[in-house]
Amino acid sequence: MSEIICIHCGEDCGKYPVVWDDKPFCCEGCKTVYQILNENKLGGYYNIYENPGIKVDLQDFGGKYAYLDKEEIKEKLVYFTEGEYSKTKLYIPDIHCSSCIWLLENLYMLNTSITQSMVNFVKKEVDITFKNTEISLREIVELLASIHYIPMINLQSITGEKNKSENKKLIYKLGIAGFVFGNTMLLSMPEYIPGEVSAEFR
Repeated sequence: MSEIICIHCGEDCGKYPVVWDDKPFCCEGCKTVYQILNENKLGGYYNIYENPGIKVDLQDFGGKYAYLDKEEIKEKLVYFTEGEYSKTKLYIPDIHCSSCIWLLENLYMLNTSITQSMVNFVKKEVDITFKNTEISLREIVELLASIHYIPMINLQSITGEKNKSENKKLIYKLGIAGFVFGNTMLLSMPEYIPGEVSAEFR
């Protein structure tokens, strides 16, 4: 018996595939992403590459991304705001083909509050312009996660500038400590030189 391939990600569906619209899926997650894309007329995603998607673990986000509602976090991730428009740049490691680029640059079709999205394939980043009065940073990240393009947001990306400042302070302190230690050793050298040493070196 030949294996049944998931329409979305290309994984083996096993003996009991999840079926929707007469199409097989390996799990509910892949089926959900397929439904989202087709309901929003983004089925062209599957025309560029066969099985371009990534296997999805269906989950309820709950409060997972609630921290993105904090002003101090948003200030670090939103690099431009003028009036009702803001821009954010997110690193998405799962960008891997032209289908990914096509989908991520058509985010406005999933939510009209996103006015533009541009992908830097080499850096695996997507630059998103959005109406901040209609959609929040948290909602953008949840939208991306719902189609399994999960942004990698870590402490370093949020506190990068602070870390750089702290590193400079540490280097400065080490420099002073090294200077003091060096001078102390220099002044102590006459004590370790055999024989008599003239007073001018003491």
